[in-house]
Amino acid sequence: MLKIILSSFLISFLINGCFFQKPEFNFDNEGIEIQKCQEIQKKQERITCYKKISSDNSTASLKLGIFYANKKDFDKAFKYLSASKEMGNYYANLPLAYLYFQGTGVNKDSQKSLNLLKESAAKDPNSAFQLSKFYLKGLGIEQNTAKGLEYLTSAANKNMFVAQKQLTMAYSKGLYNIKADEEKAKYWQEKANNNKADKTFDIYKL
Repeated sequence: MLKIILSSFLISFLINGCFFQKPEFNFDNEGIEIQKCQEIQKKQERITCYKKISSDNSTASLKLGIFYANKKDFDKAFKYLSASKEMGNYYANLPLAYLYFQGTGVNKDSQKSLNLLKESAAKDPNSAFQLSKFYLKGLGIEQNTAKGLEYLTSAANKNMFVAQKQLTMAYSKGLYNIKADEEKAKYWQEKANNNKADKTFDIYKL
């Protein structure tokens, strides 16, 4: 069962699939300010805190982008997410990819969505998971089981629960033209069962 800890506007994108590595980004410089905001209990006051630091804090801009996307204010969502990406935050790629895929706040562009996910997949398991959907299902591109499996396995190896469960089902039932393999299905089921600390979605929490 999906751990519901990600923003609602991204959940359907990750589950349904309807997804050049950047230089290393150091979040330590932003961590203290973000932590102070996240310790604020009242949501609106927490959002105000993010706004005060968003001009030079990419994580604050990311969280504001998620906030406005949830409110369906996609113009503001795009503005903050773009600012976050421009500051080097590769986690902004996934929600930006969602906006381009749906055509909300921007012109619909599936190729742009795909490119954004490719750009961040090596570091963000959420992007890798979504990118696997593009290849496994052939969403706007030629179906490529090998590439899809590669990205899905990458996400699972980074402790992403839903990717581990997806691999379990794929190997147990032979989904997406993946050869059924009882041993691999058992391996990933055990990984998922023991996954008590999946924090891969935490960056997207408000």
